[in-house]
Amino acid sequence: MAIHRAGARGQGRRFFAASLTAVAGVVLAVAPARAQDFTMKFATQTINDMQHEYIKVYKTKLEKATNNRIKVEVYPASQLGGAPRQTEGLRLGTIEAAIAPVELFVGADQRFQVPALAGLYKDREHLKRVVDVPAFRKAIFDVAAARGMVGMSASAYDMQSFVFKAPVAKVADFSGKRIRVLASEGEQSAVAALGGSSVPMSLPEVLPALQQGTIDGVNSVLGVFVAFRYHDAAQNLVDTALWPILSVSLVSKIFYDRLPPDLQKIVMETGTKIEPQLVKWQIERIASDTKAWTDKGGKIVKLSPDDQQEAVRRTSAAAQTVVAKSAPLKDLYDRLKTITASVN
Repeated sequence: MAIHRAGARGQGRRFFAASLTAVAGVVLAVAPARAQDFTMKFATQTINDMQHEYIKVYKTKLEKATNNRIKVEVYPASQLGGAPRQTEGLRLGTIEAAIAPVELFVGADQRFQVPALAGLYKDREHLKRVVDVPAFRKAIFDVAAARGMVGMSASAYDMQSFVFKAPVAKVADFSGKRIRVLASEGEQSAVAALGGSSVPMSLPEVLPALQQGTIDGVNSVLGVFVAFRYHDAAQNLVDTALWPILSVSLVSKIFYDRLPPDLQKIVMETGTKIEPQLVKWQIERIASDTKAWTDKGGKIVKLSPDDQQEAVRRTSAAAQTVVAKSAPLKDLYDRLKTITASVN
C-alpha cells in the first residue's frame, strides 16, 4: 500500500511538472520579450572623432533608455565597408545605422551632395545655427526617406580645410595639385575650380597615398587629419572653410519598421537628445586637435582676404554649375539656400 501511494505521489509530481512545462511553453510562445530584442550595427568611416564619439554616446544612452532591448554595436574606421557599402547596407537592412558626411550617401541619391555645396554657409557659426533649423533637417531627411533611410540627426562637424605635402598659401598654389576628395560631383568640381585635380579615394587609402606621393593633398577637416595622423606625411594645413562637413545619422528603414512604436520613438529621440553633448565635445576637440596638430609640427595658414574671396567665388560658381545639370538638385539647392539665407 505504501508502495502504491509512493508511486501515485511520483506520478502526481511528474504530471505537475509536465503541466508547468506546458504552461511555460505557452507563455514563451506568446510573450513578446524576446521578439523585442534587437541589434543595431552603427557604422562610420572615421575613428576617434566626433562621429565615432556620437556612436559611443548613442550606444550608452539608447541601451539604458530601452533597458537593453536594443543592443548597439559600434563599427568605426570603415569596418563595415566604405561609403558605397554602408549606403547599400542601410538600404538593404544589413547595417542598421550609419553616421557620415552627408555627401557620402550620394550612391543612394545625388541630392545628398547638395547640403555640402559651397555658397550656402557664411562661416562655422552660421553652419551650426542652420543645422538646428527644423526645415533644413527636413529637407535632407526627405531625401533619405525617399531612398529607404530614416534621418535621425544632423551635426555641424566643421568647415573644410586642406592639408598638403608642400606649402600652399594662395589660390595659385592649388594649380596641378592632386587632392583627395569625397566621391561627389560637387566636391570634385569645387577642387577643380581652385585649379586642383580631384582624386576620389576611400578614407583608409588616404595616408598611404600621401606617404607614397600618389596625392599631394587632402580635403577634409582637422579632426580627421589628427585622428589619422596625416601630420606624419603632410604638415601644411590651409583653413579655407569653403564648404561644410555636415554629418548626418541615418537609420535603415527596414530595421526601423521592424521596431515596435515605443522603440521607434526612443531610437529617434535619443539621436536628437545627445546632439548638444556632441556639439560641446566637438568644440573642445577642435581646440585640442589644433594643439595636437601644431605640437606634431603641423602648420596652419589662411588665404589672404583677396584670395579667400576669389576661392569663394570660384567654388560657389562651381556649385551652381553642378546643380544646374539636374532639376532635383537645383530644387533642393534653392530650398536650402532660402533657409540658410534666412538665418543670421
